[in-house]
Amino acid sequence: MARIANSSLSGLNGHMGDMVFYQINGVTYARRKPSKRSNTQKKRMRKSPINERSQGKFSMVHTHLKGLKFAIRFGFQEQVKGARHAYHACGSHTRLNCFRENGADYHIDPALFKISTGTLMGAEEAKAVRTEEGILFTWKDNSGTSSAQAWDEAFLVIHNPTQKAAVWKELGSFRNKKEYLLKHTFGTSGGDWHAYLAFSQENRRTKKRKLSDSVYLGVI
Repeated sequence: MARIANSSLSGLNGHMGDMVFYQINGVTYARRKPSKRSNTQKKRMRKSPINERSQGKFSMVHTHLKGLKFAIRFGFQEQVKGARHAYHACGSHTRLNCFRENGADYHIDPALFKISTGTLMGAEEAKAVRTEEGILFTWKDNSGTSSAQAWDEAFLVIHNPTQKAAVWKELGSFRNKKEYLLKHTFGTSGGDWHAYLAFSQENRRTKKRKLSDSVYLGVI
């Protein structure tokens, strides 16, 4: 994929020779058409152990991210560049960094998963405890450490991969408040709920937000 800087080619859509032109957010991009493969080549690719493993991981990542679309949009907003959306960035990070492998077996480890990434100072000494009203998140007020500020706002997520369900709050309490209750009534369905905490900081001039890497707080 390449971004088109030539003004005479901007606005193109469709095929031209062996190139495909398309528009994303008003910007023109181009990519080369994939070469055609024979049926023998396709069959050989499907049988390749490496290809099967790659396809298996891709499928697992897609399944794991179900229910998290809007939370990912907030948590990976800094990774959006051109045709690369937040979901793509999260999917790529998950595939490359979040698998535990043991021989032929592999699975996504929720403890390695990130609901956000960024350069902002993250949470310290954080915990998540289930209560009658929901999940009580607590953390240390580390305002003034590195990029952390007292007015940074908590980004809180609980995720149940089995149910493909998630509950989140994009802008919770401030960092210096040291706690936030994420209200939720748990049903009787199966699967573990995993808790994550990050912080975001608004640039008061541009109104854009800088985020921290999320911290995994365990099963709640």
